[in-house]
Amino acid sequence: MNYFSDADKLRAKFDGRVAGYLYTNYPIKKISWFRVGGSAELLFKPKDLTDLKKFMHIKPSNVPVTILGGASNTLIRDNGIPGVVIVLDREFNYIKQTAVDRIECGAAVPSKKVSNFALKNNLGGLSFLNTIPGTFGGAVKMNSGAYGAEVADILISAKFIDHKGNEFESNLSDICYGYRSSNISDDMICISATIRGSIANREEIIQEINRYKKHRDSAQPIKERTGGSTFKNPINIKAWELIRDAGCSGLSSGDAVISRLHTNFIINKGNATAYDIELLGEKIKKRVKVKTGIDLEWEIRRIGNGPKVEL
Repeated sequence: MNYFSDADKLRAKFDGRVAGYLYTNYPIKKISWFRVGGSAELLFKPKDLTDLKKFMHIKPSNVPVTILGGASNTLIRDNGIPGVVIVLDREFNYIKQTAVDRIECGAAVPSKKVSNFALKNNLGGLSFLNTIPGTFGGAVKMNSGAYGAEVADILISAKFIDHKGNEFESNLSDICYGYRSSNISDDMICISATIRGSIANREEIIQEINRYKKHRDSAQPIKERTGGSTFKNPINIKAWELIRDAGCSGLSSGDAVISRLHTNFIINKGNATAYDIELLGEKIKKRVKVKTGIDLEWEIRRIGNGPKVEL
């Protein structure tokens, strides 16, 4: 594991000036779904919104900042993340109903919790969130979706903090959403979002959630160390079909292997490194490109420093 020798010097810039937790050389693999990756040079968990604003305001401009949510669809490279990693904590994990068909949720709320809250309040149209891992702030940024629905379909507005600590709100019309993508920059920290549901029958919502969960449980390796879908689906075709038809089943790199249940999922069978996982992904990309001419695009977010992947 990479060690940042100047981490204490970086922490000293904020000691006594912010109220949240500051951890040097924090092993990020603890919260990564893959259970791989190096350390964060400095991990910051702000006490509250005021604390986050202050941190961003006093942060030197040359100190890089990485925002990390649930780390469910993220690969943290083996040499870690230089600068500051911000993880939103309890004060950003809230959810409330603001109108008969509207919910406001903090960015640290798990997407599944949003779906469960909607069920409790007889709101339909949000059941797809039950099968999406990670926190809602990350879902807003990447336009997470499943079963024909996505965040862009339900978002009314979202609040952000910029790199200088200023708070602002963006309506759906201000955000350019695409398939598993948006124009929300890495400098923008999502702190909350307001979404819309529709009044629906509770039993129908339950049936919809159960149908989605049953399909997910049978089709995805949810009990394995994985990062969700590895690649985005190209237009009019499924990535898993391209991977299967390119003869990638059975490919591996160290303890990184392709799931037998779903070929668009990479699994850490035990002692895989982030390098192993990224190398396997690049092997898959190359085979699919040779077979079909299609260049698969990573859906998993890859961050931090690590050995260069070469085939």
